[in-house]
Amino acid sequence: MVQLIVVALSYLLIPILIRKKVKLSYTLLITAGFLSALSGIGGEAILKILRSLFTSTSSLNTILVVAMVSILGGLMKHYGLLERVVETLQRITGNKKVSIILIPALIGVLIVPGGAMLSAPFVNTIGEELGIIPARRAAINLVFRHVAMFVLPFSTSLLVIGSILPELNIYKIIGLNLVMIAAMLLLGHQLFLKEVKVQRVEKSGHQLKDLKDLLIYSSPIYICVLINLIFGVPFYVAMLASLAMAYVLSDKKDFLKIGKKSFNGHIVLTVMAVLVMKDVIIHMNDLMGLVNTLFSASGSILTVFAVIFFTSLLIGYITGYSVASLAITLPLISELGASLGMLHIYTYFAFGCAFIGYFFSPLHLCQAFTLQLMGVTTNELYAQYKLYAPLLIGALIVSVMAMLWIVALV
Repeated sequence: MVQLIVVALSYLLIPILIRKKVKLSYTLLITAGFLSALSGIGGEAILKILRSLFTSTSSLNTILVVAMVSILGGLMKHYGLLERVVETLQRITGNKKVSIILIPALIGVLIVPGGAMLSAPFVNTIGEELGIIPARRAAINLVFRHVAMFVLPFSTSLLVIGSILPELNIYKIIGLNLVMIAAMLLLGHQLFLKEVKVQRVEKSGHQLKDLKDLLIYSSPIYICVLINLIFGVPFYVAMLASLAMAYVLSDKKDFLKIGKKSFNGHIVLTVMAVLVMKDVIIHMNDLMGLVNTLFSASGSILTVFAVIFFTSLLIGYITGYSVASLAITLPLISELGASLGMLHIYTYFAFGCAFIGYFFSPLHLCQAFTLQLMGVTTNELYAQYKLYAPLLIGALIVSVMAMLWIVALV
């Protein structure tokens, strides 16, 4: 219980420091230091966590990818590649409202931390043209860019599910996840775009040429994904191909100078602070023991769902990392002795709860980057979520009730 209080007090620092106009990166570093000092996990564990930032393959990969994505985003913006992608996509769709949904959703295929830095400039530009306020632009970018993680078999969350619960059919989980995708798309449109007037863009009449241009100018975004999928190399290595493609498509003038200028040190510090806080929380044995106790005490299906809801949501929120939540709750779910059908439903629910906790967390990297790039405060963004958050949670709960009813009928 003491560790839970420590986490709560640490998180209270975030809105306080942000109101004091402290940069987000420094705010999270201070919070990480405060949490580490009061966590009770010991100095040796904290030093190990700090060393793992540069020795752990996953942490180092995350830091390097975030740094390289910031450089790639700056290069694509400076040399007009982002603008060309936007213009081409709008010529293809002929509708700016469709474009502002499709662009972050398509860029969301880039399953790497920091991908929001690529979609945010697109959404910011189109949103300004449509007369959408910055806070709502931020919400649009975040809502629609996270659709892909529910359906891509190589998304981190689905890979974790497959490794912890290999008996599950991952494509059945993806099928169940379509319910959440439908809810996100419907709520996102109704709450953030319904009142926006449609602005048509004249189609060029050269659809094949436009599609070719779209593939060429967006290639720095997706080529690293293809290389990672085909050859299995780390993303930070595959990102070198994206930078090379940006060089080929640019006018090459001052390329290295612009690349160096595009590096965003604050974003790198932000991700390092988040990784430290996540690892510190996972090392807090009393807090994790409390989670285990709650699962052990679950005696009915309703109680199991309640425990999954609160634990998955809480861990996702306090770590800003849905995988951390799944890594903790899924092994406990596997011990429930449930049928395969129920196991799929439990996992779907845990996935949804972990995502919701992570999505609305102040430590959510995509949120942190979007706020920083669009000049929006956390409070302004959360004001946009006042209906979206409860309705999304409601959609998840109702969908699970429907699934249980179908299983009961079968």
